Amino acid sequence: MSARTERGVACLLLLAGAAPFWAGRFLPFLDLPQHLGLANAIGHLSDPAAGFSRYYALHRGVDPYWGYYAPMWLLTRVLPLEAASRVVFSAWAVAVPVSVGFALRSLGRDWRWAVFSLPLVWNTDLFFGFAPFLVSMPLFFAAVGLAARDAEAEGPAGRRPLLLGGAAAAVFLAHVQTYLLFLLCAAALVAVGWRGARWALSRSVPYLPSLALFAAWFLPNFAFGPSPGSPLPHTANYRSFGSILDLGAVFEPKAAVVARLPERLFGTYGDGSGEATGIGWALLLGLALLLAGWPDRPRADGVGVRGSLRARRGEMLSLLALACYLFLPIQIAGQWYLGPRYLVFAALLAPAWLAARAAGWRVAVLLAAGALSLAADANAARKVAAFQRQVRGFDGLVERMDPGLRVLGLVFDRGERGPVRQPVLLHFAAYYQALRGGDVGFSFAGLPSVPLVYRAGAQAPHPGEWAPQDFRWSEMGPSYDYFLVHGEAVGEAASLGEHADVVAEAAGWTLWRRRDGPAPGSGPRAR
Repeated sequence: MSARTERGVACLLLLAGAAPFWAGRFLPFLDLPQHLGLANAIGHLSDPAAGFSRYYALHRGVDPYWGYYAPMWLLTRVLPLEAASRVVFSAWAVAVPVSVGFALRSLGRDWRWAVFSLPLVWNTDLFFGFAPFLVSMPLFFAAVGLAARDAEAEGPAGRRPLLLGGAAAAVFLAHVQTYLLFLLCAAALVAVGWRGARWALSRSVPYLPSLALFAAWFLPNFAFGPSPGSPLPHTANYRSFGSILDLGAVFEPKAAVVARLPERLFGTYGDGSGEATGIGWALLLGLALLLAGWPDRPRADGVGVRGSLRARRGEMLSLLALACYLFLPIQIAGQWYLGPRYLVFAALLAPAWLAARAAGWRVAVLLAAGALSLAADANAARKVAAFQRQVRGFDGLVERMDPGLRVLGLVFDRGERGPVRQPVLLHFAAYYQALRGGDVGFSFAGLPSVPLVYRAGAQAPHPGEWAPQDFRWSEMGPSYDYFLVHGEAVGEAASLGEHADVVAEAAGWTLWRRRDGPAPGSGPRAR
């Protein structure tokens, strides 16, 4: 296959991976409505019609999620919010395989094996809607590639330390969890390339700026906890801040960690088609290991354990990521789904085990993996289109709501029986904030990685997003103008008719408006 043909095929596969993001207006990603709502608030904080400034303020400090919210802020200067979001996700879908290819090449492997990353683009983490975490993934692989080159370089440093330092800082500013994995990988690369203490010290200098950013974020939020006068609130959402000695770590049984491995990579769709993609991916990767799991020619990377690890740096990094998945907790204070997020890094680094070049008869494996990725992309597009039927009419409900007010989502049916098995409707009420401004009952604002905080006393009381049955009108109801209920309400939510009127119904949702609230069309009310 000629280089020109390879580039053409690669472009086709990359574009196919991004295409499903444009298959419907609403994407079935669990946390996405929350991130879109906050992105809208950050971008239009001073807009009086949106009413954000009554509830929120920007946090003056270091916040890792700027890696997602800053590009969204820039894009929304020229694009509508939802279009900007699609551009970010599309760029991410292209950047993941490209960055994996760069990392493979930097680790001494053939970049063409990055074709195995393509079926992993539509992975479980994506459908959880972990937008900042997703942005961190291609930054991680770019930084790993630069770190690998820096650890092996013999000549003058040139611009390499600056590029590496910038990449490390970018990883931190996207997601702390990914940054910690990157530090572990960078330390391993320096260790296996060890050429003395002075050499190791010089190779550590590029990481100092990102470490300073990490310390500026970590120390006030976790090492000591917030000071009494801290502007960072203890929200009702989680115990978000605390001491490093009291993180409340929760571990899963190891049998469950191993058993749920396929689900946490491909277990997204209700019809089991994601698992079918996973089986095909694993079989093709196994075949590739049989055909290309040895180098075309021997390498002289030294002797002993360190020399062997130096020759197998990519494999070492994939095992480190897998170990993080297997042995880290699933939850600590302020962060859920901790260890499982590392699994996708181990899978994306799996092609590093393919030591031989993807040439000659091995190209057949590349073509098969490319065909699998096209099938996975087509399946993802169908699922996005099917999700539009599940939420048909919801946009009309949002348009019936006046801007700049406050809505409480009470989601009793979280949508797991649709085309996507995640509870994708859990945060759907936050689309009001994304499209009309105002505030929502449960919000990510105030969490330690988010650059938006509630003003003092501005957060309304609300039930946990997983426990709408805990809604109490006397404690919570008067704080809200609208209520979005999905599914059959129980508890006091079933008696909303005593205090509110039905505005409209669609797609299993009922929109209620508080009876003694501001008159329709009167705009935001003072609080």
